Amino acid sequence: MSTVPGVAAPIRGNDVVANYKEIQKTKPHLTFEYGVEALLNIFTLHDFAMFHVLEEEYGTEKAVNLYARIWERRTDLEFPGLKEVAGMKKDDPVTMDDLVPIMEIYFETFGNPIYVTEKSNERVTFRVTDCPYTTQILWNMYSQEENLAYNDKIQVACNTAIFDRFLQITGLDAEWNFGFPSQLCRTNSYCEFTFVRKHF
Repeated sequence: MSTVPGVAAPIRGNDVVANYKEIQKTKPHLTFEYGVEALLNIFTLHDFAMFHVLEEEYGTEKAVNLYARIWERRTDLEFPGLKEVAGMKKDDPVTMDDLVPIMEIYFETFGNPIYVTEKSNERVTFRVTDCPYTTQILWNMYSQEENLAYNDKIQVACNTAIFDRFLQITGLDAEWNFGFPSQLCRTNSYCEFTFVRKHF
């Protein structure tokens, strides 16, 4: 019976970062940068495939609605962790001032530069000037025609679902509306996310 050369002790850390670092010892090409890009690629491929399967099964309109609901549900799962990283407890109330660092964490974690361009009692505006999901991955995987067709269908719907849900979870929807007037994925120079106070 022959042995397989180079096999180390089995890795079982129940910790993805620790496991990845251990694998790097024998596979040095698996750098931090390689891992981040690989995760973004697989997420994007999964997302792209999921929407198109929904569209094939149910048609475009229902697929867009289901896709938005998936992003909304993901927001429900993700928001408690965002609050924790922002230094808040699970049951802490969230004000619009609290939402600013939460938005920054949400975007910067995945390499999206975000800037507050306007902040008042009436309006809070963010700009995101680069999006790896769009500019590094989608535009490199598919043609411009395929990307514009895909993004025209889903980007406003999914982003509105996420940030409307931020407002609903926090109760800020009683006083604020969300808007998404500019999108990198639709060939604009930045994404713009706005929260505007309602007037009754």
